[in-house]
Amino acid sequence: MSKIVKVGDSEYLDVQDYSRLATYPRDALDNVVGAAVGYPAHWSAFTISQKSAQLITVSPGLYLDGEIVYEREDEEDINLTLYFPLAESDEKWVAIIARGETVDVNENRAFETSEDPEVSLPVSVSTPVIEARKITYVIQQGVGAPAPAIKPTIAETDACLAFVRVTTAGVQEIVPGEKWRAKTLHEVEGRVTSLEIQTAQLFEETASLRTDLASVAAQIKNIPDPRLVEQIIRDVSWHNQALNLPDEARNYFFDQALVKDFWDFTKGGYFRITEGIRFQYVAQYDQTLRLLDYDDPKISIWDDKLVMPAYDEVARITSAEGTGKKDVANVVHTVTIATQHTVAHERVRYGETINVCENTAGWGVLGNVRYGETFQANGETWQSLGQDGSAWNQTATAQNGHAGYNVARVSYETYYSTYTTYHTEEYGLSGAIHGQTFLSSQVMVVTSIDLNFTKVGDTGDVTLSLCKITPSGTPDFKSVLAHVTKPVASLAVGWNKFSFRPTLLDQGERYGWFISTTGNHQLMTNSGNAYTGGSLFICSDGIWAQGSTTEDFTFRVNAAKFRTNRVVMQFESLSLTGGMTEIEMIYKKWTPAATRLVWEVKAQGDDEWVVMDDREDNPLANLPPLVQLRLTMIGTPDVAPMIYLDTYARAVSGRMRLDMVAISQLQTFGFGTDAAQVVVNMDAYSAAAHTCTPKLMLADDTIVTADTIVATIDPMKPSRTKFVANFTLPADTPSARVRLEATTNSVINVPFGQDVQLNAF
Repeated sequence: MSKIVKVGDSEYLDVQDYSRLATYPRDALDNVVGAAVGYPAHWSAFTISQKSAQLITVSPGLYLDGEIVYEREDEEDINLTLYFPLAESDEKWVAIIARGETVDVNENRAFETSEDPEVSLPVSVSTPVIEARKITYVIQQGVGAPAPAIKPTIAETDACLAFVRVTTAGVQEIVPGEKWRAKTLHEVEGRVTSLEIQTAQLFEETASLRTDLASVAAQIKNIPDPRLVEQIIRDVSWHNQALNLPDEARNYFFDQALVKDFWDFTKGGYFRITEGIRFQYVAQYDQTLRLLDYDDPKISIWDDKLVMPAYDEVARITSAEGTGKKDVANVVHTVTIATQHTVAHERVRYGETINVCENTAGWGVLGNVRYGETFQANGETWQSLGQDGSAWNQTATAQNGHAGYNVARVSYETYYSTYTTYHTEEYGLSGAIHGQTFLSSQVMVVTSIDLNFTKVGDTGDVTLSLCKITPSGTPDFKSVLAHVTKPVASLAVGWNKFSFRPTLLDQGERYGWFISTTGNHQLMTNSGNAYTGGSLFICSDGIWAQGSTTEDFTFRVNAAKFRTNRVVMQFESLSLTGGMTEIEMIYKKWTPAATRLVWEVKAQGDDEWVVMDDREDNPLANLPPLVQLRLTMIGTPDVAPMIYLDTYARAVSGRMRLDMVAISQLQTFGFGTDAAQVVVNMDAYSAAAHTCTPKLMLADDTIVTADTIVATIDPMKPSRTKFVANFTLPADTPSARVRLEATTNSVINVPFGQDVQLNAF
């Protein structure tokens, strides 16, 4: 609805009339924008350009939020130096977000000082004259990481003008936020026209398909004889086997032994599927990872479990003291359930039998993967260690993309999220809940939070929880990182320290703390936006939290200042009667950027500590029954790695069997046959020390031996041998299992199956 102001020739205008002359047109424009355009949180006309290595320039433009249009009339330079990653190998994406606000603009106006015009003297006073809808810019940064870094997640209520990729060298790339750009009617019309053309073409092609199907139906009687189709299938199967193609033909089955789906562990075999078909353990010893000296002054231990280098506590984030006071028990008491998350896990395996072969046919993606980069293959995550040193990689064929690659014997399997939800602890919160959010501008290990109490009640313990925040910026009660309860008897007026388990906070992320209490306590606050890094919140229903725009709690976030950058700690020795050939360790840990956990072993009778890596002179090759173990933590004064030595931190030493029997699932051919073939690639294989005998098992568990077995050494990799076994089966056999039998004459020289294929002819 639109309105105008009507004024007669002799009529005096009132102040309200002048206001209507401005508000009526704007209201009409808002109605048009809201009804006809209606873009929520979108932008128009902005351009982002790079001015220098540190500066970007944002041009004038418009920001649409429903029916309201905000305008920026001048361009602005934004300095992104503060958001550059710390490590030279890292990159980071930052988002330039536009937000609208309505502000009053003051100008000087003359005001009468008396009702008598004869004696009135005008006075110039600054007063609000213009109500302007302006645009401000907010920088939201992602996480610094090696390329490719992940772009930050934009809230549904925000509009992103552009994503900017930065490194330590400066701005590298600007990607416009096209998703949030308001499209003009001209653009929309063009897209609709294109869709109409494609729809018309689709109808034409559908009509053509109907005609073609009718022609096919008329030719059904001309299908070739089934015996000819069977011969074609048999020929294709032979070709697939020769070319080592994936499992696509219905009578062709191929498995790279990376996952267990192809294999049956209930048929009496003894084997493992671990990046290959492996010999089973004949002996294993599982023991808890424990330090030799828990009183070492160079380390700090929390709750006899969390181990880090020794540190001193320093204040990293401070909200200034103020004159305000906030009663933390004067609202409706709530009851909610908080969930505490635990740190990530890491699994380290080391030993001569853990090397992973190159597999050109099954790992074609490796040609596009950089050294050290992780990638997905056959449902698992892997890390490339580059091409192997074989002569084949110097040929023209290899250089065109068919090269061989190596994977190290040490395999690290890590949950890369700082906190996982695989192990959680739930605890109830009863009472008033108050909280405060804050920005972690640098990576740190938080050890405690100080709160300033202006009054302490007679009853009511106080529970403080450190947590993540929700997408809306409020404390998240379901993502608690640490918590501690302080008895009321330990509280005092003034600063009170709440110490909890050391917790890693990521750089550039926002976190929060909240307290729950039934006591009549009071916390100090400050006002006037004295703390700009977060907001004060009050929760009244156990779920939703209301933020304050006028005050913040007074608090201090304390973090660890580590005394040394390198600490060596020795663990209890690992043992296995009869000697070990490999070691596997599982534990919780964190290793932020610029930190490392380095494991070393010293076998019984040796004088040298050896780093657990992929070196050829494996210290376990001599079957040591006892191995000393130590860990070196490498960090910086501000951040260090951590290992969590609870009852689930385990070290397993093992030794292989001398024989193996691996049995697959029953594979259905889709037709009856009397001829089949098994092809197995055995790696780390030597005919002088090992044997390999492929067999078949029928559905009734009858074992069928091969008519012929041909072994061929790979000329490009002599440690790999290909076995081709041909079988004659009972007539019309519809299915079979692969049965692979292998032996070794030494537990320190154990082969493994790289892949297996079954062909039915």
